[in-house]
Amino acid sequence: MYLKNELFCNMIWQHTPKTIFFIILFIGLYSLKFAMLFVYKKRNNIKGKDNFVIGINTIYYLLLSCVTIVFILVLFRINVREFFTSISILAAAIAIVAKDYISNAINGMILMFNNQISIDDYIQIGDQKGKISHITLLNLQIINENDDLIFIPNNMVLSNEIINYTKGSSLKTSVEFTTDTKYISSIDELEKYLVENVVKLNEYADVESFRLRIMSVKSTAIKLKAEGKLNSKERKHERLFRRQIINAWIQYINLQKKAV
Repeated sequence: MYLKNELFCNMIWQHTPKTIFFIILFIGLYSLKFAMLFVYKKRNNIKGKDNFVIGINTIYYLLLSCVTIVFILVLFRINVREFFTSISILAAAIAIVAKDYISNAINGMILMFNNQISIDDYIQIGDQKGKISHITLLNLQIINENDDLIFIPNNMVLSNEIINYTKGSSLKTSVEFTTDTKYISSIDELEKYLVENVVKLNEYADVESFRLRIMSVKSTAIKLKAEGKLNSKERKHERLFRRQIINAWIQYINLQKKAV
């Protein structure tokens, strides 16, 4: 064990000029990253992480990994140019096999430096809806209303339509429900009931934007969607509004059942 440590120390000592260069390079990379993030956070008054911070950290770790590999090659007296030339064919084969991962990584970098979606934004991608918790080189991570962590590949994120509820001036929400047609005398009456008993009483609800949409009609059942905007971007206010709509709808149906 002592002999191995001595050989390793001698190896480093023989490459002292190059070792010092790499140490300076490591310190320089870290200092550059630290300075960029310090100025950015100070200027934008950011305390946690956002897309730019994650992007800079990702680039830093990628560069650090590349420099570390080169340093190890130099330390063991391996010609760097010959090494990368010799593995070029292998690298090309790996690139073909891992093209999806490479594409995801490129799209991940695009997302990190794109301000259209950010950490903590509430978005919808396809059928998935939730708050963005993290962005990596491989996927976008969102937490849905059931607190499930969902991983969406970056390729899918950029190839699908994205609805960003947070970036809008107001939060649009909707509730779907199906009921027997015999318990609804008219759509206008049900809409008026919901407006009077929920929308007007909710301090965040926009009365003018609320409406009932007919989704489908069958012989004995009708599917409706209640839509409205909230003057708040808090998820707790949306959940409360949706719960109030459902409770009011149940009360309306119970009243109609008693009247039948």
